[in-house]
Amino acid sequence: MAIRLATADTCGFCDYVAGTHECAFIRRGSLVSSLVNRTQYENGALLIIPNRHLATILDLDAETLAAVGSETRLLSSALVAGFGATGLNIFQNNGVDANQHYAHYHMHVVPRYPGSDSTKIYQEKDFMRISIPEQRRIAEKVQRALAQLDA
Repeated sequence: MAIRLATADTCGFCDYVAGTHECAFIRRGSLVSSLVNRTQYENGALLIIPNRHLATILDLDAETLAAVGSETRLLSSALVAGFGATGLNIFQNNGVDANQHYAHYHMHVVPRYPGSDSTKIYQEKDFMRISIPEQRRIAEKVQRALAQLDA
């Protein structure tokens, strides 16, 4: 038996990496890239994706998995420092039976704030997508926070 994946003619995450679909990147590395999630579960929700098309965690090599972990840690620090997050949800899903909508591995980093509903389970269908200009505004704020961390 295998993980059951969503089917699509193209991969939106691969389109982002290739530059054929617009998004708001925060950082682009040799193995992984980070970007603003167009579905803002909470203000500052981000995604980390491998630059290669890898469907699930079972497809990641150790080096890519380590790069995802490192980027997750760095962006988490930026969300706490730059957005005032007082908590974080960090998660990813594998297969349609686990609520993975896009068959390209991706890690969610969602900041939480005082008053956030800590019991809320995030369903993409429950949230509106934000515009590219709004995604860019969030990306710039995260980038400023990253620069502050480096200083």
